[in-house]
Amino acid sequence: MTFIPTPETVQFLLSEAGREGLARAETLSLTPMSRLRDVQFLRKTLSAERTAAVVEQVLLRRRGAEKFSRANAMLFLRDALAQATREMLAQHRAARFTPFARVADIGCGIGGDTIALAQTVSRVIALDLDATRLKFASHNAAVYNTREKIRFIQANGLQRPFREHAVDAIFADPARRTSAGKRTFNPQHYLPPLNTLMTLFDRLPGGIKLAPGIDFSVLPADAEVEIVSFRGEAKEAVLWRNALATPGISRRATLLPGGYSLTDADDDACAEGSPGAYLFEPDTAVIRAGLVRQVGARLGLRLPDAHIAYLTGDNPINSPFVTAYHIEAQLPLKIKRINQYLKKENIRRVNIKQRGTGLHPERISAQIKPAKTGCERTLILTRVKDTHTAFVCRRIT
Repeated sequence: MTFIPTPETVQFLLSEAGREGLARAETLSLTPMSRLRDVQFLRKTLSAERTAAVVEQVLLRRRGAEKFSRANAMLFLRDALAQATREMLAQHRAARFTPFARVADIGCGIGGDTIALAQTVSRVIALDLDATRLKFASHNAAVYNTREKIRFIQANGLQRPFREHAVDAIFADPARRTSAGKRTFNPQHYLPPLNTLMTLFDRLPGGIKLAPGIDFSVLPADAEVEIVSFRGEAKEAVLWRNALATPGISRRATLLPGGYSLTDADDDACAEGSPGAYLFEPDTAVIRAGLVRQVGARLGLRLPDAHIAYLTGDNPINSPFVTAYHIEAQLPLKIKRINQYLKKENIRRVNIKQRGTGLHPERISAQIKPAKTGCERTLILTRVKDTHTAFVCRRIT
């Protein structure tokens, strides 16, 4: 069950006694094997409710370290941490607000984006309906030494508790789960819904965080959509509006931690042609933003199939925009032929990727019979000019 702290427990966590309890809990393993013993140790000085609270916080801090550099001093709620933006992504996004002095953060949660904004602009107004989230956000802002630049308000941001001229821009990260806690991919089921946010703040420069799988057709044509990946995994989309949108750009792919960027305004004159010695898989942000041709044009590569997000070339390329594979064999997509090749070449471990075949890698994996000893290779199943093809490759980057 999800632990939900009571108001009294929240005050305890924010107190000196709470800090001492958290410090004791931090010294414990708190693994499934040690949990009972660790809880019994804490119960010597804390009530059952307070013990549960410090155990929950220590576990969340350890999980939060993946997202926040100062997680070991922060306070979290489980669902708020799950939605919270990774620190580097929040800082990247906040940098776009540099021209504005005052920014409103609608639905600030536990304060991840609020902190990044406060590190960038002069003043942040952070709004949330949940009192516990606001208290934790205020505490977390103090951890990052940004508390004095933030005004926290318990209010519904959709009711505009501030005058429009009181802020220069807005940011919103709507919850992408329904009231029942289920993940939703429909932006009109966000809390608050996307259309409501866009209508309410249609005149202000704004940034709205979206799921990376957003359907572009539901977004306004005059906005910029930025797909951001972190270490090759698409993490989020951001809808930029009005003065925060880049003129002449509707789609952008940004790769972190390097900060590499590509847009639909870049040259897309990518040739098509037969597979060469190397196959290149574009970064997920590039694919999601529909900018594969732009990457091909930039790197001098070609498309083996106009409708499949793979590129090919005759020479190895080291680029953050693509992962490179040396093609060792091009086979018909027939399991018998693939198995014969794997055994002949002593390939004992196979990483399976597919695009454009409609096949499930898990089902193919169950049919693959590699050699008992040997090397590891990547099996890329795809389509080349309407022909299902299997490439046996060695990943080189």
